[in-house]
Amino acid sequence: MNRGVNTGHTVTTRSALREITRSAYGSPPSVVNMVYFGSPSPSTSPDEEVVRKRGRRIISPGNQFALTPPRTPTKRQQSPKGSSNSEHPQTPSKSQLMTSPVRSSPRKRLLLPADISEAVNASPSKKLVSPVKRLRLQSREAEAETEVALTALTKPQLVALLKDTMAHSAAAKQIIQEHLPKPDLAHSMQKLEKLLHQIYRAFPQKHWGNSRDAFCFRRVQIPIETFKHKCLQRGQQLCQAEQWSSLLEYAQQAWNFVRKMPEWQDSSHNKAKLVCLRTLAAHCSTALKKMSLDQRQLQTLIARLKEMKDDSPCITSPLKVAEAQLEQCLQ
Repeated sequence: MNRGVNTGHTVTTRSALREITRSAYGSPPSVVNMVYFGSPSPSTSPDEEVVRKRGRRIISPGNQFALTPPRTPTKRQQSPKGSSNSEHPQTPSKSQLMTSPVRSSPRKRLLLPADISEAVNASPSKKLVSPVKRLRLQSREAEAETEVALTALTKPQLVALLKDTMAHSAAAKQIIQEHLPKPDLAHSMQKLEKLLHQIYRAFPQKHWGNSRDAFCFRRVQIPIETFKHKCLQRGQQLCQAEQWSSLLEYAQQAWNFVRKMPEWQDSSHNKAKLVCLRTLAAHCSTALKKMSLDQRQLQTLIARLKEMKDDSPCITSPLKVAEAQLEQCLQ
């Protein structure tokens, strides 16, 4: 009889333990049913319990502290009361820096004396430099020869140099006058030939109609003005330099290029050409009045001026001057 009672008591104890285990590891829906409906959820099967326990991680209380990472101390955490200020010195404030006579920055300043030359002279590296080498560095460079140095001067500089030389020495002035060459006109003629070529290159390649109309003139107007400026500029230079023989020769040679300029339908477009011809004719008259030619030179010049008269009647004035001088030579 007692054995049966003990057996029933054991079964009751096991069932109670099983209920406690189920309540501890039960699913949330079972707890919800207990709270809201007041009745326990239906018991789960042993297989379902095994499946539920399979995904759980059981951590023992001893390993729970070891798996927890330690907390990182923050800046706001105060040091313990037992620690001293010497181990963790604080950064001084701005007010302390202003009142403190000692500089707290680790930077260093170079303290130089009032006279820097004393420190330089006291430098051991400066003492090693020999005075001979110092003088060699301060010496002037070797001067170039006079002929080479003259090539770097501009035209106004050369003119000023010759004026100063002739003013200081009369012998030098006489030597310069004896060896003074005639102006070179070859470069000027090459320039005029090139500018004349640019005038005809500026004409339109394809144009239906007359090539001397206003449309073509607008295309070549800029090269024409450039040719005119260069022609008058060189003649004015020779006239101001009082090189009368070169001026007369320049007027005859430049005439050949001016006469080749295009003739336009509109008379106003031929103004540049007429200005050049009249200016060259005036240069011929000025040169004839300033110089004296012999009979042979006058005869050659008159023949040349008569050929130039076919291009423009403005050459009549220098032609009359040459004929008058020839009559004086024959008398």
